[in-house]
Amino acid sequence: MDAEKKHPLLSYLVGSNNWQQVLVFTRTKQAADYLARELTADGLNTKAVHGDKSQGARERELEAFREGEVRVLVATDVAARGWISTA
Repeated sequence: MDAEKKHPLLSYLVGSNNWQQVLVFTRTKQAADYLARELTADGLNTKAVHGDKSQGARERELEAFREGEVRVLVATDVAARGWISTA
């Protein structure tokens, strides 16, 4: 699938299926930030988590996701290794 089609498809799937929470993995920090911006612009409460963010920021984003305040959490697989297991 073409990269430019992934974001609209993901946004459509989350919205049309009324998915309450979605965890999305990306390969790069830039892709995580980009996707989070695009999904937020589409009206989905989205946060990005990756290695360029402080540990405190990552923990706050994960806690917001756990509490249901964040609908879509976009993470790099590298960032996820250390904190998804604690979820």
